[in-house]
Amino acid sequence: MSILCSNEKGWVISHYDYSKNLYRNVHSPTGIIDLNYNKNLFKITTPFMRDQEAEKLASFLSCDSSLRKVRKRRRLASNDVEVQLVQKALGSLLKEARNNSNFQLSVTHFDILENNATARNFVNEFYESQKEGENMKEYGLLKGANVISSPQVVEINNKPYVIPPYSNFIRCNLNELDEKDKKFDFILLDPPWWNKHVRRKKKNNCCEGYEMMRDDDILNIPIRTYLEETGLVGIWCTNGSSHINSIKQNYFPHWGLEYVATWFWIKVTESGEPVCSFTNSNGKKPYERIIFGASQKRHFKNPEESKYFLSVPSALHSHKPPLTDILKDYLPENVKCLELFARYLLPGWTSVGNEVILLQSLSLFEQTGVA
Repeated sequence: MSILCSNEKGWVISHYDYSKNLYRNVHSPTGIIDLNYNKNLFKITTPFMRDQEAEKLASFLSCDSSLRKVRKRRRLASNDVEVQLVQKALGSLLKEARNNSNFQLSVTHFDILENNATARNFVNEFYESQKEGENMKEYGLLKGANVISSPQVVEINNKPYVIPPYSNFIRCNLNELDEKDKKFDFILLDPPWWNKHVRRKKKNNCCEGYEMMRDDDILNIPIRTYLEETGLVGIWCTNGSSHINSIKQNYFPHWGLEYVATWFWIKVTESGEPVCSFTNSNGKKPYERIIFGASQKRHFKNPEESKYFLSVPSALHSHKPPLTDILKDYLPENVKCLELFARYLLPGWTSVGNEVILLQSLSLFEQTGVA
């Protein structure tokens, strides 16, 4: 389970704990082992900032009272109604989490100076290792599956990957996907929205990623072809109003769907601080959203409007938390799920994309035991 606790606002979840529970009794070439994601992936101790900013902040915070004042300033409410609602949900979920002994970390002067270097260095080393040899995109179409009830370590193109139980994956561009004989109850998309910041990072070789897509390209994804007539669709979206409006006004009608709800993923540090200010001058916010659309013939319970889920994010680019546990009440038994633009795999799901197994690399995991 990824859920640590919940209340009427939503859920507090742990991507790290989810991996610990999922990757037990893994079948590997050396025998049966236990794995989980490397804890350094989630060592997000302080809010995101540049090293110079961290040094200035550490210099300013010469006593605990100063730290409390800065935290208080960071939490000042915005005039934006949406931001106020997210802040209120954050406070409610954090209170619930701390009552359950989560987010107890006290940030030190050293933590501020370190500026999440452990997580950043681990991620940089991973991406550097992916540059060695050929890019996985160059290998072309690849289909794979794990048909047993235990995770497995397998070798693909001379590199080891961890594959969850009963998972299917197709490494391809979406225009190469040809699974017209299959229908899914839930389709999740994490589109590579057109974004100048990501474009700069890709240009500077800071990270790998999907080629960014214009709104019209996303609109033309044949969702109707793959969705059951009682199906549900979820789309991860940035906070840009143009993308939000495109989903509600263009994508959903074109795909034969009706808008039903927006949920918010609130990203926090190990101490529960938002990963950035709610009122950043650069427009960044410590939350993202997933927008749901449902088929008109759907007879299952739909996601309620304005639910929130809170977690410490992975330091890897676009490594979204698993939604399997918090979506269970809204999907049928023996559900068939499809993720498009996937970067990692989920048990029982079909995952598609040209980086579909990137974050299943064994180098991102650590061994915690031998069965």
